[in-house]
Amino acid sequence: MKDLTLKQALALLETCPIGILLTNADGAIHGCNRSFAGLVGESAESLAGDTQADGFLAPLLGQATLINWIMPDGDSRWLAVETYEIHDEPGCNARFFFDVTEKLRLREERDALARELEAHSLYDTAVNSLLSRYGMLFLLRPLVARSRRYNSPLSLVSIRASGSTDNHAAQTRMLHLLKDQTRWADLVGCNDERDFILILQETTQDAAEQMVRKITTYLEHSNADTDNPLQACYGITQYQKNDDETSILERAESALAHACHSPNGTVIAL
Repeated sequence: MKDLTLKQALALLETCPIGILLTNADGAIHGCNRSFAGLVGESAESLAGDTQADGFLAPLLGQATLINWIMPDGDSRWLAVETYEIHDEPGCNARFFFDVTEKLRLREERDALARELEAHSLYDTAVNSLLSRYGMLFLLRPLVARSRRYNSPLSLVSIRASGSTDNHAAQTRMLHLLKDQTRWADLVGCNDERDFILILQETTQDAAEQMVRKITTYLEHSNADTDNPLQACYGITQYQKNDDETSILERAESALAHACHSPNGTVIAL
């Protein structure tokens, strides 16, 4: 490429697949290559000297670095714009227009797949030891079916924890407490509102309420030794006839919502 002639360089510029536009200091178009002309459906000669500041070329001449452009055939394209000053011509710029439509489409598909994967993950993306809401529904299905078939008890406890100064620290404390207070057969999850959900197999609602009283007593003692006391509300429910995994989980979440807005206490059983 060291022996490239000016004529050859101009020929390469003309056949370059990237749209290139040269503008003068006054904003007028000095020239463009064939690829840029193809973007606007005009000949390069007809564009030379045109300012088009307020015309249909205005989006291409503005300050935006990403432009949604409608091609002459009606196709919508995304163009990334990079602008460079021409040092030996003060005020003159060279604009390069890169078609990034396919790149953005692939990025959107990737992000959509990531969101779908996250939505169908069994475990919480922030705390891997916690079940996600999807994971809870997935594991509740056979547990509810077992309760329906054998009339065995199944209870859910929903918990919202908050601290006076640091809610993240409060939730971490509550998580450690729940891990200590639950059995190996119990499941601990977290819904989209960052509320904890306990799935207690072979546990009646009365037994679930006893667990909540134990947790409350423990919190009262531990709050005496911290500058960030932990407060909690609880919703409790148990399997009812004709329940499925969705109805029992939603009822537990509804009980918690009632508890958090109840002036008479912090525990609601439905």
